[in-house]
Amino acid sequence: MARIVRLDSRGRLLVPREVRDAVGLREGSRLLVRVRSDGVIELVPLDKLYERVAEAFRRKMKGWREENHEATRLLEEMMKRGADQRDN
Repeated sequence: MARIVRLDSRGRLLVPREVRDAVGLREGSRLLVRVRSDGVIELVPLDKLYERVAEAFRRKMKGWREENHEATRLLEEMMKRGADQRDN
């Protein structure tokens, strides 16, 4: 899908309804504006990307508990060794 749009005097453009509907844009949607090395401007909708990333984290972290995390265990061991050294 391609549409021709015009910038207004303040540099704004209107994204046509067909385009907004096709990619699920609505008021308040966030877009990444990227300028490629060849001078092409890309608009990348972020709402769906954010949701996909959030869902991936929800699946990956389901059932995750801080006390089971390796970094937490290592930190606890380091703190215990430090306390043991102070006690000696």
